[in-house]
Amino acid sequence: MCGRTGLSLQKEKVQCACSYKPKNYSHYVKPEWLPEYNAGKDYVPSYNIAPTDVTPVLVSSSRFSNVVNCDRVLKPMMWGIIPPWHKGDFKTHNLSTNNCRLENIKSSKLYSPILNSGGRCIIVTEGFYEWQTTNKLSKVKQPYYIYAPQQDGVKIDETDTWNNNFDETTGWRGIKLLCMAGLYHIWQNEETVIYSYSVITMESNETLNWLHHRMPAILSSEEQIEAWLDIDNVKPDMALGYLKPIKLLSWHPVSTAVNNSRNKTTSCNKKILEEDKSKKKTQKTLQSWFVKAEKRKSTDNSDFEPTPKSKKHE
Repeated sequence: MCGRTGLSLQKEKVQCACSYKPKNYSHYVKPEWLPEYNAGKDYVPSYNIAPTDVTPVLVSSSRFSNVVNCDRVLKPMMWGIIPPWHKGDFKTHNLSTNNCRLENIKSSKLYSPILNSGGRCIIVTEGFYEWQTTNKLSKVKQPYYIYAPQQDGVKIDETDTWNNNFDETTGWRGIKLLCMAGLYHIWQNEETVIYSYSVITMESNETLNWLHHRMPAILSSEEQIEAWLDIDNVKPDMALGYLKPIKLLSWHPVSTAVNNSRNKTTSCNKKILEEDKSKKKTQKTLQSWFVKAEKRKSTDNSDFEPTPKSKKHE
């Protein structure tokens, strides 16, 4: 599954990072950034993007008559598709549409019509968060930040190492983003128009199945990106065939600060050391042992029987 992502780049840098070289072009071009709708919600760079937040999404420009200079555009969209049949307040459809399962898309009442009508998109992120569900002995699910392998010296959680630059000759030279395949839909009522999307997920491969049994469908090559966005020439079944589990990913454990979706700061994707976790656990165990020993000593020297403590409700 995919429940949180991160994207801290400003709008102009996102355009640069999504630059590409069209066929028969000798230089790189940046996708045009289209105006925002989404009930007044704008894209805000964040280290902890949650469902209902608005993020930049790559789509084919063939759906937009006012775009003539490039075949890809960036459109801010809300995470979590609003079903086409929903009426009334867009917040009240009560369906979980943050992710859509690759295996069920073609049979889905919601996603199949969207796929067949050309609603393919790419969600651009610096990384995504996943909580380890495979460790059944742990009471607390450890969160991890997963991202594209970076060049030597570039650290995903240290922005001063990114060296972000762009020019039309060489394209983007900076932080490497992840491109997640998704589906999007345009929903509207009398008052508002909202673009919304879902991230496509699939069964995890050996790269991430130690962490979780699901993973987002990530497009790792220009061929995959081009095919997924080419809704005029690449038919739905062929496009789905380009979605393969990615093998090259990087990750590190992060603090549970990311658990709170209101925490959008740099603390969310900062690497924590496994040895630090073990040390804290050991220190906590030792402290607990000494406290218990002191309580036993106090009880042994007391003339009165201690009053039983009431159990806490978890």
